Amino acid sequence: MTDTKQAGLFDTAINILVSPSEAFEQIRQRPTKLFPLALIVVSTVIALAWYFSIIDFAWYVDDTLANANLDENSIDDARDAMLSMSQNTFMLFGVIGGSLGTVIYYVLQSAYLALISALTGDGQKFSRWFSLVCWTALPSLLAIVGMLVTIALSPNGQLSAFDLNPLTLRNLGIETPNDSLNTLFASINLTMVWSIGLLTLGYQQWQDSSLSKAIVVIVTPYLLIASVWAYFTLM
Repeated sequence: MTDTKQAGLFDTAINILVSPSEAFEQIRQRPTKLFPLALIVVSTVIALAWYFSIIDFAWYVDDTLANANLDENSIDDARDAMLSMSQNTFMLFGVIGGSLGTVIYYVLQSAYLALISALTGDGQKFSRWFSLVCWTALPSLLAIVGMLVTIALSPNGQLSAFDLNPLTLRNLGIETPNDSLNTLFASINLTMVWSIGLLTLGYQQWQDSSLSKAIVVIVTPYLLIASVWAYFTLM
């Protein structure tokens, strides 16, 4: 019985990448959450722990501060404060922050969809949306694989956090003279776009809605966040 269940979970994980509509139906019938969430969180922890274990710590501190847009005095104070902490402390902060941030992101997505469901009265609860969000986030595993490859190719430990994920828009060559916009481009990667697309298709299938309505529901929060960011960085 356990083997059958486990095979079904891996089957759904494969289908979410190659046959999404079939995966969405499987998730609707069995809205599990722990399996996809554990895959992503554990993989994230492994990648970040490895990254912080191999970095040249002094170089990392200087590189981080170089991208912080601080004045000379503030940089000196910040450098002293960072160097007063150990590399293992940074590893702990990075691992906890990365994994916890991932979970919070999924919770916020699910809460938003649950709110839409409450307003429209379609009957879908938070737990079901959380399951769909976690499963449609599985493409992020490809970004984590890319991070692991990048770390393996940086034996000297001089690898910027901005260069860690090779699939970000910034690392794919999309840059501007505006540092704040470059930070935005560094936070967006191709697997995120893929996951948003999957979530859009999943919403369409579960709600039996039009594609245009699904796009509006799923993409609108991202457009609002990007618009607010652009407004404050360009004004």
